[in-house]
Amino acid sequence: MTRIVWSVIEKGAVFARMEEVFRLRPDISRKDALREAQSVLKSHRWIVVTDQRVFNHKDRIEAAREKAMEKLRKKPPEAIGIPAPILAPTPAPEPKETPKGRLVDILELLLDVVAESVAARVQLKMVDTPPPEPLPKHDPQPIPHPTGYAKPGVLVIGLIPAQAHYVSNLLADKLDLYFFTAEDAVHRPKILRAHTVLMTKFISHAVQDKYRKAPKLHYCNGSVAVLVGMLEKIYLAARGT
Repeated sequence: MTRIVWSVIEKGAVFARMEEVFRLRPDISRKDALREAQSVLKSHRWIVVTDQRVFNHKDRIEAAREKAMEKLRKKPPEAIGIPAPILAPTPAPEPKETPKGRLVDILELLLDVVAESVAARVQLKMVDTPPPEPLPKHDPQPIPHPTGYAKPGVLVIGLIPAQAHYVSNLLADKLDLYFFTAEDAVHRPKILRAHTVLMTKFISHAVQDKYRKAPKLHYCNGSVAVLVGMLEKIYLAARGT
């Protein structure tokens, strides 16, 4: 099973929701709070909440609990519609660490740090770089390349930022790539490129309907590796090879 690593945005949403969970249920355990808070994400992004996961996120969980308790102390219970807590709950005992558990903990933290770093840089690039103007519907034109070869414009819908960063590093010298996450495709205006690729496993039917009349539409029902192969074929076809 593929391990799910939350992006910076997903973690922000989960721990913002967790603050509300603690405000409404001050006596809830850390494990149940994490399990309930992740419901703010789409179900395919939910994790299996284990004691080790709770231990990895204990600092953020306690920060969310403290923020909730602070709000409860500032407002009378009747103002927020819940019974006043008598005492703050006693935190559950930490799981006993073993050498194997400690190694898993370190590996998970390293994965989280790498994923957050990549996602943050991609998000910053996406914020700083305005989206291109939609190309004409009747004749989408590729962007000129310094070598004289015109790179075809390709819109890819359905990757998360870290995946988009990986694909861009591989093929940016061959194709003029632009990426929408599944959420971007729902909420942002439709744009047209010479080619559009839909990652069908990760987007809704509404997005597919929105782009079904796009010129040179491609459906990718596989992994990132399958997508890279498809983009290579688009590049070769454009070169006439």
